[in-house]
Amino acid sequence: MNELIVPASDLEVVKQFEGSPDQFGNYLKSQVWDRNDLPRLAILGIPEGRGSGCAQVAEAPDAIRHHLYSLMAFPAEIKIVDLGNIKQGHEVKDTYAAVKIVAEELSALNIHLLILGGSQEMTVPLIAGFGRQEFKLVIVDDRIDNCVNDNGPADEFFINNLPLGTSVTVIAGQSYFIGQQDHDIMAEGYNGEIITLGELRSDFKETEPLLRKSDLVSFDFGSVKSSEAPGQTRISPNGLTGEEACQIAWYSGISTSPVWFGLFGYSPSFDPSTFGAMMAAQIGWYFINGLSKRLDEEPVGEATEFEHYHIPVEGLDEPISFLQHPVSQRWWMEVPTEDCTDFPVRIPCSRKDYKKACENEISDKWWKYFNKI
Repeated sequence: MNELIVPASDLEVVKQFEGSPDQFGNYLKSQVWDRNDLPRLAILGIPEGRGSGCAQVAEAPDAIRHHLYSLMAFPAEIKIVDLGNIKQGHEVKDTYAAVKIVAEELSALNIHLLILGGSQEMTVPLIAGFGRQEFKLVIVDDRIDNCVNDNGPADEFFINNLPLGTSVTVIAGQSYFIGQQDHDIMAEGYNGEIITLGELRSDFKETEPLLRKSDLVSFDFGSVKSSEAPGQTRISPNGLTGEEACQIAWYSGISTSPVWFGLFGYSPSFDPSTFGAMMAAQIGWYFINGLSKRLDEEPVGEATEFEHYHIPVEGLDEPISFLQHPVSQRWWMEVPTEDCTDFPVRIPCSRKDYKKACENEISDKWWKYFNKI
């Protein structure tokens, strides 16, 4: 990776940081990459904007770092290393190749990753480097980036280039930017769905099960309302609030999967006050905060450490089984499959799904997964 990355210690924003001992940057400046003592989390900047309609997004990683370093540090036992920035290639496709190679290395080492972009089409080489045949992607965006104009910027049609086997869930979409065709594409082409901003707000806690098993969360900065997050190229008066954006990042951090979190689409040139950079930094900080509180609580085998509930529902031959972790209070439910010899498939859910079953109603999550398999 040394040939593909500019180390954080060589970045001017890092050299110039002089903070107090309790600030994150003070800790990060003392940490180095050690193959014999791997970090739990790595921070990686992708200063590339040639695939965007706004090339200045390439300046985002260091602008975000300036504020991220000033925030409070985390316990030392949560080893975190700032790797630095991917080197820009001679052409944008060279940067894609470098991102894929670095992603392969970090994925093989099971290291969690906070990505500071750059433009959102970097999602594609990140997934390619992850090396999974079935990949779960969550996109946080106000619209679907599947523009049919071949001459448009790559970050506006990157969904069309996702590897086969990628399932996609889009959250925080805004209905006036999304047509029925987009819903059909997500359902039929990517085995996923679109959760609109209104649906999200009707019960925000339902976002957590959606994020719990994701491999990568690709967060478009434009999903946040522009008044709270300057630095956007396609502004909209509506969108996620800053608190909601940070909550999504925190849910991503406490996920039970080795989730990576990518923050894309911030442009310092549209943010002279650097207010938006601080917002982006706080979103990233909450992802790390969630990761620091993560529990190893995936139900495996008989899952004897979980509380089990078996709820009979009219129309089903067998009751629906629910599992709840006694510490985190998070829920899973079982969905039967033909090829499951020992235990049914367990999918993330919430107490709301359990209460529906108690009222003799099958939740949409159960049906969607049952129909999928």
